[in-house]
Amino acid sequence: MTLDTQILSKIANTIRGLSIDAINQANSGHPGLPLGCAELGAYLYAMGLSHNPASPEWENRDRFVLSAGHGSMLQYACLHLSGFDVSLDDIKAFRQLHSPTAGHPEYREVPGVETTTGPLGQGIATAVGLALGQKITQAQYGVPLDHHTIVLAGDGCIMEGISSEASSFAGHLKLENLIVIYDSNDICLDGPIDECLSEDVKKRYESYGWNVTKIDGHDFNDLHNAIEQAKQSDKPTLIEAKTVIGKGSPNKAGSSSVHGSPLGQEEGLLTKQALGLPETSFYVPEDVKQFFKARLQEQAQAHKEWQASYSSWKDSDPDKATAFAASTQRELTEDVIETLKTLDLPDGKATRALSNSVIQAVADTCPFIMGGSADLSCSDSTAIKSSGAITASNFDARNIKYGVREFAMGAIASGLYLYGNIKPFVGTFLTFSDYMKNAIRLAALMNLGVVYQFTHDSILLGEDGPTHQPVEHLASLRSIPNLTVIRPADATEVKSAWKVALGSNNPVALILSRQGLPNLDGSSFEAAEKGAYVVKKESRDTIDHCIIATGSEVSLALEVAEQLESESLSVRVVSMPSMELFDQQPKEYQDTILPNSARKLSVVEAQSSFGWHKYVGKDGLTFTVDTFGLSAPASALKEEYGFTATHITETLKKELINA
Repeated sequence: MTLDTQILSKIANTIRGLSIDAINQANSGHPGLPLGCAELGAYLYAMGLSHNPASPEWENRDRFVLSAGHGSMLQYACLHLSGFDVSLDDIKAFRQLHSPTAGHPEYREVPGVETTTGPLGQGIATAVGLALGQKITQAQYGVPLDHHTIVLAGDGCIMEGISSEASSFAGHLKLENLIVIYDSNDICLDGPIDECLSEDVKKRYESYGWNVTKIDGHDFNDLHNAIEQAKQSDKPTLIEAKTVIGKGSPNKAGSSSVHGSPLGQEEGLLTKQALGLPETSFYVPEDVKQFFKARLQEQAQAHKEWQASYSSWKDSDPDKATAFAASTQRELTEDVIETLKTLDLPDGKATRALSNSVIQAVADTCPFIMGGSADLSCSDSTAIKSSGAITASNFDARNIKYGVREFAMGAIASGLYLYGNIKPFVGTFLTFSDYMKNAIRLAALMNLGVVYQFTHDSILLGEDGPTHQPVEHLASLRSIPNLTVIRPADATEVKSAWKVALGSNNPVALILSRQGLPNLDGSSFEAAEKGAYVVKKESRDTIDHCIIATGSEVSLALEVAEQLESESLSVRVVSMPSMELFDQQPKEYQDTILPNSARKLSVVEAQSSFGWHKYVGKDGLTFTVDTFGLSAPASALKEEYGFTATHITETLKKELINA
């Protein structure tokens, strides 16, 4: 395709005009990036991206990620002009209630948006996952894929630590299908960039193993040459594009004032005049419309030609083609469920070890699952033993060694899931879930079925002490909408938890123990899926007390119940592996599990009490941990924090018998 700088300039200014009008009409938004990166957007959507707006899910499309999500009007304008299903009315409704054109791009709200962005740096990391997903898919199935993942990032993305983690990882794996365009405009929200950033970004990225080139971000020839060279590279590429933030604005260009505030009507008109645009709001020139209309035909033809090569591949390797098609469904089959139900797991093992046994059992029948860990696979038990680890020279493996990069790992896992045929599970210690919290939050916001295996789940992990002993983490994870948190008590509940995780389209966090736990007589595969169930029934029709427990504390609760029963008390024990699953059940079921007839309810969990009073009431007893832990053997910690049958029994007896 010929580089027509005249039409590209007109497209760029049309992007500027639409962005000015939408942001002014909303009286909210960030005009600096759309005005400053208009040439970048024009080039990419006019000729730099291989995609088909009429078929936005085309497997071989280039993935574009706007990591600097605050500049969303750039992408919305480009999507509208290039023929994606984004109407001018959608543009006019920018940042309004229930509009698909939200303040930051949101996955599934607008076609052509590959991932939700906004928290800076996560777009880069998620894009690493998309690029890695392509490499894995090509290696495992041989699908004819030759596309790229192209990111537009700003100074904030470059400064956020997650981009450093992810970029280091991408360089290590030599992901040559990844291109990051760095909008280097020397301005951030708070003022000139030299007030907070003085490093040599070029040298930093070269040290990661990237190719780095510097261009004029307003020069189409520079853009074209840099991107074409990047597509031929054997490494990931960073293109540092020097731009002027808010370019075209007579009084605000090049200043921080244009970063995050509308231009206003007066400056908007002056900018349009300077750009040679009419005052007409939301104006799109006819020749721009005609250009993209013709471009749509070219893109459809490219798509058709790829489909022919895809069909040839399917005919030449039907087994792999069938396997690839199955992987895109990521389906929990009846065979897998039966495998889980009948899997024989040993007694007395830590739930992390039991979970690893489940992983081995389902790995062959769920080829779409991909394991990974933050330098802890030998300890958090995430490794698929039948496979090796991915390297820069071998992507046909099912374990990913992320290194000590928890935050990047979380976002990369989201990118792997977004690629479409991989269901990743990733692992680390529960206390380090805080490092990756915002990545988990975005996965929950996008409803991505990533599985997080968090081990060493309480102060009872022992001698590593309070820095590694989680206290507040369960409450924190449980507070995230759309995230299912499951803390299983034994082998049966671990198997049930994996059934939920494999069948879920939302993220699932498995909370697993370091210490061995007994298999429980009353545990139930089916009932555990409901989030809570009676693991020990009361001895009489009248319930004197109901103890709720999770994970490693369920067996302790059963000991307490046995001692209380010896005092002629009728005690029910409820295992509640998942608050979220229980809360989804009908009220009738919930009432049969936590009946009003219990004189009092209590909870036993070696984590914070936060969140438990909605079940046990404001007067209910909580045998929990609301301080940081201590470095000591688990046996000593049980005594210190009262997680013994004797202590809990005596406390409850005082409440029940002496009340």
